[in-house]
Amino acid sequence: MPRDYRGVSEARVIEGADILLRTCGRLRPGERIAIVCDTDTRLLGDILAERAALITKAVHVVEVAPFAMHGQEPPPEVAEQMRLADLCLGITSKSMVHTTARKESAARGTRYLSLPDFSLELMADEALRVNFEARGVLGARVADAFTRGNEVRVTTPRGTDVTMRIDGRTANSTPGYVTSPGAMGSPPDIESHVAPLETSAHGRIVVDGSIPFPTIGLLRDPLRLTIEAGRVTDIQGDDPRMVAELKKVFEQTGSPRAYVLAECGVGLNDLAKLTGVMLTDEGAAGTVHFGFGSNSTIGGLNEIPFHLDVVLREPTLTVDGTVVIDRGDLRV
Repeated sequence: MPRDYRGVSEARVIEGADILLRTCGRLRPGERIAIVCDTDTRLLGDILAERAALITKAVHVVEVAPFAMHGQEPPPEVAEQMRLADLCLGITSKSMVHTTARKESAARGTRYLSLPDFSLELMADEALRVNFEARGVLGARVADAFTRGNEVRVTTPRGTDVTMRIDGRTANSTPGYVTSPGAMGSPPDIESHVAPLETSAHGRIVVDGSIPFPTIGLLRDPLRLTIEAGRVTDIQGDDPRMVAELKKVFEQTGSPRAYVLAECGVGLNDLAKLTGVMLTDEGAAGTVHFGFGSNSTIGGLNEIPFHLDVVLREPTLTVDGTVVIDRGDLRV
């Protein structure tokens, strides 16, 4: 039976699937691959499974019910499949990166591609055709600057001015492809990020790019977050509906840990544009994003089944006073 590609080029979708498996996942003959999808992404899971079967015979597709939030733990039997795999593709609608299951599978050597909110359109998108290795070199430089640094400050023309400590924290470079056991990538997202000390951040964040969450996405009007002692203490903005929606996202967790500023990340994919989708927005070159909630899987101490990112345009980022990004332009 012919497959409905919903107006998207079948050739581009298949090419994108092959990029994910071969270029990004580095899948090799004889390896075991687990493809974890949900009922909303089963089509993508089946496409990837068919292309993976041309490389290896050990292809395992696991379907779960859609998660309510990023960071929600998968069922135990799914976690077991993740641990047994050489390569796992998490193509569920919500991300499993900040889960114990992903962390434990990494400790067992599973390479992991995090592909939340993926679509046929994203499979065909130009952002997936970026030179991952070349941009990854830049990412390593940014991560090194974070790791060697003590304090990060981010400002933007719209009014962001926030400072945080990163003393002793090891930064991460996620170039979008995985070569070593336990490595994690989120193509087409190419980024470097660090987990700030959980009580150190203070200042104001003016979110003028996007909040890649289904009910928010690209922002027409900025949202203003007050940060005190490492947590969001106030949310304001010109659009009352968006303010209420963001407050609702935080409040539904029922935990103060959700408000912790848990991540500072730099986007590096020069072919990615802001779309309201996590994997393009966090990785778009010229942006900075902040993550709230869980950071225990990226070098922090805050554990909660919740992670929410906000994306800022035209950032200037300094580490110990040295400019790393100047109005969106990389300086390392």
